[in-house]
Amino acid sequence: MKKVLISAPYMVRERERVSSLLAGKPVRVEWAEVEERLEEDDLVNILGEYHGIICGDDRITARVLDAAPMLEVIVKWGTGVDSIDQEEAGRRKIPVRRTPNAFSEPVADTALALMLAFGRSIFASDRIMKQGGWDKPQGFCLSEKTVGIIGLGDSGTAVARRLASFGARVIANDTAQKDPELVESLKVRMVDKEELYRLADIITLHCDLNPTSFRLLDRAAFAKMTRRPYLINVARGQLIEERALEEALTEGKIAGAGLDVYEEEPLAKDSPLRRMDNVILSSHNANSSRLYWQRVHENSVRMLMEGLGID
Repeated sequence: MKKVLISAPYMVRERERVSSLLAGKPVRVEWAEVEERLEEDDLVNILGEYHGIICGDDRITARVLDAAPMLEVIVKWGTGVDSIDQEEAGRRKIPVRRTPNAFSEPVADTALALMLAFGRSIFASDRIMKQGGWDKPQGFCLSEKTVGIIGLGDSGTAVARRLASFGARVIANDTAQKDPELVESLKVRMVDKEELYRLADIITLHCDLNPTSFRLLDRAAFAKMTRRPYLINVARGQLIEERALEEALTEGKIAGAGLDVYEEEPLAKDSPLRRMDNVILSSHNANSSRLYWQRVHENSVRMLMEGLGID
């Protein structure tokens, strides 16, 4: 009987539900003690006895793979695989499986919710009321604004479709060539990054994390944002140089930020971002949806069985 480790936090939290999907399968399942992810040292010490793993953002490096000679398949719960050394896994003929487009809908909803929260002054009004006040902070409609989408993949496309309903002007940038018919149907204008920085009132990130996008938004990028945009990040924390973001917010180079992801997670309790009134924070939870979680649970189990050669 093959032995598998489940270290994806969302599956661990729903152990009973996931266990029902594994019932009757000829595998021995063990569950990791995990909050956000397992680090390299954690995995080196335990992964050697497993044939398969369903992981979250665990740091599966070459060193980890060296310590896992029996490993036959790596399944990432969800979409992003930037924490896995795919080249090394490929060299060892260990397939890395994932669920593309897993959470585009809830992630797009979250991005729109953050834009609307800023536009309609939802959190500012809430603070005023709870402090006993009756002020009326000024807001804006999305139809008044130009929204720049960086990364017009699955979630970026889902955001563009939503923005069309609000009448926003939408511009986008992507390193990959996009289907002209798709771009036209979305009523999106493709631009280079410099033009997007210059024209956007709101910038929302929906690109993968890779060597070319790491700290994409740094001090130089913030300096080019002439319209003091609001920044939304529901993609990967490492797309933004966090210290540069703190400076841009403090110096008024950008008007505010809605963040679901961070360079280091969990976000430090003493992070300046936690004390800024023009920042809305959430805990890497943009994918939250019982329906979509269940779909990814099911697909992850299916991919695990396929990777292990089990019908």
